[in-house]
Amino acid sequence: MLVDPLMDDQELDSRQSAGAVHREGVVRVSRDGVDLGRAYLELTGYADPLRIGRQ
Repeated sequence: MLVDPLMDDQELDSRQSAGAVHREGVVRVSRDGVDLGRAYLELTGYADPLRIGRQ
């Protein structure tokens, strides 16, 4: 499945205030070149590597 943003620059860098990078906006969802529809996607906390388990 492929998720493509419909508009550029939908990322908000609020590390100086809220402490996170946040991305939200409308996306197109497709699979094997077939358009499946539109969705609203919201992502937070992806700017730094996620550490799981022992370090």
